[in-house]
Amino acid sequence: MATKYSLTVNNNSQNYGNICVFQTLPDQPDNFMSLAWFSKAAHCGTSVEFEWTTDYNFLWTDQGEMKPGVTFKASQVIDAKPADITKNSVAFTKEYGAYRFAETSKYTKEGTLGIYTDQTVPHGEASVGIGMSGNGTFAVTATPNYNFVFKPHPRYWVVFGTYQVGVNK
Repeated sequence: MATKYSLTVNNNSQNYGNICVFQTLPDQPDNFMSLAWFSKAAHCGTSVEFEWTTDYNFLWTDQGEMKPGVTFKASQVIDAKPADITKNSVAFTKEYGAYRFAETSKYTKEGTLGIYTDQTVPHGEASVGIGMSGNGTFAVTATPNYNFVFKPHPRYWVVFGTYQVGVNK
């Protein structure tokens, strides 16, 4: 079982807004989009608490290309384990007109997460990514015959404004 974490944020401003938590990766590729991982509304003088575990997930959506302002709404979420090479990779395919994750015989090195798209996946029609504690953290536009490798050693960021969970940062 993964370690449980919590973060309490106080809104000491004079404004109502959303407190948002997102992640970035060291050496994050330009095409990997950080998503609003958690977001909660807070009035001035109030506190909000976020809780999570470091349980990782694979996710995908068929909403098309990832670009700023797009909200990633996962169509499938499955468990991922970076430390276990038998559970750190997944195939992404389109069969009978529908996307899904499938087992793969390809593995990434320990400590990473891999998503392998096959020739059935058209460019720009879907996006794939990883999440933590059930919510998406990073997404990228899917393209055919590609190996997306994520190195999940995140940095956590807190921002204040107007944010929804899953929105591309």
